[in-house]
Amino acid sequence: MTRLAKRTAIVLVAIILLTQIPMLKASLARGVTTLYVNIKYPERSFQYRDFIYESHFGSYFISYADHDGKPISLMLEPKLLPVIVTYDPLDQPMKD
Repeated sequence: MTRLAKRTAIVLVAIILLTQIPMLKASLARGVTTLYVNIKYPERSFQYRDFIYESHFGSYFISYADHDGKPISLMLEPKLLPVIVTYDPLDQPMKD
């Protein structure tokens, strides 16, 4: 293993360990989803509401409200490092 690979592995392990602190995990998830909604929906504005782990689904949910107060909840995975948006209710096919 090269020195660069070892350093990269150490940095990744450190990031994963640090994100196990609940406040840091919530901050990371909030940053990721804020970036996500700003890129995906630039014409809309959202206000952060809540960040919870839902054991029934095994995923994190982060909630926002739009300018009309309508809630939107994004599902994040994996449990160890919630940085992947796996469900976005605004990005669903239209029903007939």
